[in-house]
Amino acid sequence: KNMVLVLFTITAVSALLVGLVDNITRDTIAQTQLNAKNEAKFKVLNTKASEAVVAEEQETTIGDFRVVVSTVVAKEDNTKVLGYAVEAPSITKSGYGGRIQLMVGFVEEANTTTICGVEVLAQSETPGLGANMTQPGNALERSILGQNPETLKFKVKKDDASGSFDSLTGSTISSRAYANAVET
Repeated sequence: KNMVLVLFTITAVSALLVGLVDNITRDTIAQTQLNAKNEAKFKVLNTKASEAVVAEEQETTIGDFRVVVSTVVAKEDNTKVLGYAVEAPSITKSGYGGRIQLMVGFVEEANTTTICGVEVLAQSETPGLGANMTQPGNALERSILGQNPETLKFKVKKDDASGSFDSLTGSTISSRAYANAVET
């Protein structure tokens, strides 16, 4: 009886402490994630929050997935559109560790749309392999920066020679998910 009572007490106290810590940190974590998304909107468009503002956000749902398009304009002239920051998940392909979430920047100049930046918002890929997608200038990012999305083939070159995406070394599954999130 003593052993059961001691184990029950330890378990109850542990559960209470875990719940308390979760309750205390939940808002801070949510605010940190929101700040990272807001920062990424400007970063993918090669601008800063001091130079630009988000003028409009449109949300679309594809199945159970949320895609948000933010229109970013110059702070001094809110009619000058600097570009569009699109937050999108990998919908049809998961990475090795699950779905990934990207922020992709698009700019329009001379009636041509190009991809000007990509930020990984969330991923749980293998460190040193798929997680390398978070490194600036990685093979995936280099293969699409400055490209018109209308001309891209959203496949990894390792799978299909006509694909537009170079893959990360040893991370074809993660690379497929990245390509899918950009396609979204």
